[in-house]
This record gives sequence, structure tokens and C-alpha cells, in this order.
Amino acid sequence: MAIPADLDHLVFTCADLDAGIAWAERTFGVRPVRGGAHPQWGTHNALMSLGRERYLEILAPNPDAPPIGRANEAGRALFGMRAGMDPAAPPRLTTWMLRTRTIDSLLGAALKAGVDLGRVTGGSRLRADGSEISWQIAVPPVRPLEGCVPWLIDWGWSDHPSAAAPQGARLDWMEVTHPEPERVRAALAAVNCGSVDVHAGREAAISVGIACPRGVVVV
Repeated sequence: MAIPADLDHLVFTCADLDAGIAWAERTFGVRPVRGGAHPQWGTHNALMSLGRERYLEILAPNPDAPPIGRANEAGRALFGMRAGMDPAAPPRLTTWMLRTRTIDSLLGAALKAGVDLGRVTGGSRLRADGSEISWQIAVPPVRPLEGCVPWLIDWGWSDHPSAAAPQGARLDWMEVTHPEPERVRAALAAVNCGSVDVHAGREAAISVGIACPRGVVVV
């Protein structure tokens, strides 16, 4: 159940950010704080640290964002966000991000392993205090193996978001399940994440254990 050294963050998606924050506080005993908005996708988030340069992100549609077009709806779908999500449903762990300074190299390695992790583009969001944080990210054309293979991100000169996120939790272990485990193993090895345990199963899923004031919580 080894964790990749450069695992950057886990993405939990839900229909309502306030409800997602309340769920995290009940579940982990740490209350995430709002991070800000992503104008390009019409979303906003809240963050909770999982240790040094690692965090949990709760991502939800932003009701104050202007109406978004089909391209942005497709962008939300890449994170596993579905139209008509139940506001009462708890957040789901739908994908994860890997921090790297060599995005192009890892993209090439992933392609050789049969997985297209996308092309590099710039991303940004407005923090709650009005300042902007930016990054370089590879946006995949479809969810990489149903979220089991990470997106690639480079924060450049920006402060890492975990530094300002509430402390008190850490990622203890991680494993993935997929109907095609060998494909997943090959793709993870290509991006230097071969230490992740991969199991065969009917449905794709990411499972983690988070050490926190509630103990080690499995989600």
C-alpha cells in the first residue's frame, strides 16, 4: 500500500461545497478551508493538508460562476463530476494528481504504456483572499483509466496549496481497483507510481486510509 513520493493531492467531488466541507469535518475531524474558484471549469474547492506538499481537495460546481458551455462541462466530467449529482451524497474520491517537474517526459512514457494523459496547459484559480495561484497541468482527453491513473501537475513558482491548508491529517495508504489491472499497473509504472497496489475488480475505485483525529479513516 505504498504511496508515490510525489503524490500531490486527492480529488473528492460533490454537488455542494458547503456540504462537502461539513462531511470532511465529520469524517476526519479537520475542517477544510475554501481555496477559491476555477473560472475555466466553473468550480470551486476547499482544501485540507495531508502532510508536506500533499492535500485533499473537495471540488464542487460553483453556483456563482457564469453559465458554462459544453467544453467546460466536459472538463468537469474529467474529474468524475456528473450532471444531476445528489446534493445529499457524500463526496467521492474520483481521481488524483502527481507533482512533477518533467511533465513532458512522463506524458511520453505514459503514451508508450498505452495511456494518453493529455497535453500541457496553464491553469489557475482565485484564492479566497482574491490572489491568484497558477500551475501547469496535463489535461487528459478522457479520465485516465476511470481516475486510477493520476493527472500530472507542476506548481512552478507558486506556493504549494498544502502550506496554507488546515493541518492534522496525513495520507497513510493508497490502493486502486480496476477491471484491467495490468493496464493500470503499466500506466502507473510509466509515471513512476509502480509502488501503488493494484487489484482486479468489477469497478474502478481508489481507496485510501487517512490518519486523522478520528483514527485511520478508510474512504
